[in-house]
This record gives sequence, structure tokens and C-alpha cells, in this order.
Amino acid sequence: MKSFYIGKKELARKLNSSPSSVTRWSKDIPEFPKPFLMGPNKVVWDLREVLRYINNQKKLRGFLGHKPKKKK
Repeated sequence: MKSFYIGKKELARKLNSSPSSVTRWSKDIPEFPKPFLMGPNKVVWDLREVLRYINNQKKLRGFLGHKPKKKK
């Protein structure tokens, strides 16, 4: 069974970014998925939530054949 939960370093690699950027996005961007504890010491993100967030951002910017939506 494939895991959908990934740590900060792996998420940063997938997003072509740094682990500190992932931490900053989680704190500063309200819509960015928040991490949670998996066990006593392991902080993880749900990859499906992150991918959903990215797809929503693409729609806001006019990708995937959609016109950009104005934020209210």
C-alpha cells in the first residue's frame, strides 16, 4: 500500500523547494495544507491535500483551460 503521508524533506523535493519554504508556507499561507503528527515525533503532510491545493492555485491563475478567478 502506497503512503500518502510525506515528511517535510520529501515534500520539499517534490515541490522543488527547500524544507524551510515548506514550513513558511504552512505558517503564512492560510490555504496551504497544515502538517500533523503521525506518531509521537513524525510531522507529515497529506500529499493529496497538497496536490489539491496546487490544482486550486492553478485554477485561480488561469491554468487548465480556466479563466482566472478574482479573489473576493
